[in-house]
Amino acid sequence: MKTILSLLTVLLAINTCLSQGDIAADHKIRVAGLQMNVTNSISENKGKILSGIREAVAGKATFLVTPEGSLSGYRSKFDQQELLTAMKDVLALAKELKIGLLLGTCFKNDQGSCYNQVRIYSPLGEFLGAHSKILVCSPIDEPGTGEMLEYEQGVLQTFLWNNIRFGALVCNDVWATPGYTTIPNPYLPLKLKEMGAEVIFHSINSGTNQRYRKFHESSAELWALNLQIPVMEVNAAQGSEKINAQSGLIDSNGIRAVLVPDSGEHLYFCEINLKNINLKNKE
Repeated sequence: MKTILSLLTVLLAINTCLSQGDIAADHKIRVAGLQMNVTNSISENKGKILSGIREAVAGKATFLVTPEGSLSGYRSKFDQQELLTAMKDVLALAKELKIGLLLGTCFKNDQGSCYNQVRIYSPLGEFLGAHSKILVCSPIDEPGTGEMLEYEQGVLQTFLWNNIRFGALVCNDVWATPGYTTIPNPYLPLKLKEMGAEVIFHSINSGTNQRYRKFHESSAELWALNLQIPVMEVNAAQGSEKINAQSGLIDSNGIRAVLVPDSGEHLYFCEINLKNINLKNKE
């Protein structure tokens, strides 16, 4: 009898570990991206994001990712109170429909300092934190100007939801683009991997200059390949013009598994594979 009880105890313990995800397992997360025109009209941007939320929910996405500056507009001079009111509406709908957000927007703190952020909310509406752009841009012939005067730099961190640890980066954070970067390259994707990130979400508003396209796209692909983690990218549309960094999903082999048309507005879905994850170490 004692032997049988001991065996049952072991089997129960194994089952408990499996149910808690304490051993390596393959799993997926379905995430929507919204390639949208980003304007300086907060109300117009809000309307597009609200529509994107509804479409993403209809497509059974767990999270929606939006481009850099998608609610505020890609600018530091905006009405913070208007932004907060619009954000309240966006967050209320997302919480009601139970979808998480990686919301690209500029944001001012109580002291008036401006940050270029991705603000992250769980499907239950919990604020998980924000990543503020670190590699803010300035022209090489005028170092210290441009975005370096407009935005405060953030501090790199990872975010944890449902035993998935992930990173969020904003535009130049991935690329350190020549001609626009006078800060030493801190290799932020590499640091995120070292911090335990299993996927990187990349919110972009990079414009249409096609001379930068190969550099932008190959940089992200090589990070995904060499770090062996997926990178999901969401760029801002530029009307009917072609953008210079394609939205979509780069898998952990550096292959573009989801390709989004490089002009116009599109909502798309990515099934992101997260392989061999030891959930026991997630704290």
